[in-house]
Amino acid sequence: MVNGPACYKAAVPTAIDLPARADVAIIGGGFAGCATAWALAARGVPAVILEREPELGRYASGRGAGLGRQLVEDDATSALAIRGAALLRARFAAAWTETGGLLGFDDPARAAEYTARAERFAIGHAVLDRAAVLARWPAFTDLPVAVAVHVPTDGVIDARALLGALAAEARIVYEAPVVGAADGRIQTARGALLARVVVDAAGAWAGAATGDPPLEAYKRHLFVLEAAAPPGAPYLWHLGAEELYVRAEGPHLLVSPCDRVVTAPADQQPTPDGDACLAARLRAAPALAGAAVVRRWACQRAFTPDRQMRLGRDPRRPWLVWAAGLGGHGATAAAAVGEVVAGAVLAALG
Repeated sequence: MVNGPACYKAAVPTAIDLPARADVAIIGGGFAGCATAWALAARGVPAVILEREPELGRYASGRGAGLGRQLVEDDATSALAIRGAALLRARFAAAWTETGGLLGFDDPARAAEYTARAERFAIGHAVLDRAAVLARWPAFTDLPVAVAVHVPTDGVIDARALLGALAAEARIVYEAPVVGAADGRIQTARGALLARVVVDAAGAWAGAATGDPPLEAYKRHLFVLEAAAPPGAPYLWHLGAEELYVRAEGPHLLVSPCDRVVTAPADQQPTPDGDACLAARLRAAPALAGAAVVRRWACQRAFTPDRQMRLGRDPRRPWLVWAAGLGGHGATAAAAVGEVVAGAVLAALG
């Protein structure tokens, strides 16, 4: 048994030494930071990424399940996820596999909200009954699903490939944790850098460098089980009282019990409470209850208090732009987030 995701390390572009000055400095080399660098490069604006680790996406972006889910909790986030998925298909096809997605619900009224959202955004979908869900995922005989929304254009994202592609043209300073930022001057463990614009894309650590209130961080466990997904099955994300998601992972099954434990930003490690939560969720799939765990790991997700991504210029500090609070939707929305933040950076540069 091995702890940790299979593709833990992202591709590592060529590192640079810390420059004394830069037009744009981005704190953090996860999806938000790399996507901002990608979008800026496309607009002819170079940026320097300051990454605290010797690799990209170590704490959140490289540890997710890679579910390309377009319909999410609200319209604003769904718009970013839908645009991000379109960019994945068009610009980052090597990182995208279209599998389709099933969003399951205990409550038909909540399913109706998602159906209405799909119609507003012109996202192709179908409403399926319980029997149709079980036909695709027969192991989940006891899942309390009443209805599901099938989105054929959802998919699965290779996080390593996506991070590498987004950062392909970026200049990255590795092992440069940022300890402070004010008026464009960034202090790192490797020295100081003066930037015209600073983008805070530090994930769960966003705001720490500037002394802003911290985001809300949550720990979640993921598991790969020695079991096979049904051939061609879309991923299943049950959004009921006992939330879980499941998808194929090569010859095995990736499952998350969608546990939600408040945490401080950290290198999250799996703990026994995650196994207990998985066991509780797998009561919905008795046939999987005895499946061996091939791998287990933990990730963290960061949210703003209002659960909306914090993207754009800071209202009080003209040198600061935010790319934070992606709330677990970073992989799908990354490229769209990069576009939005790049626009704010260009405005700040004047």
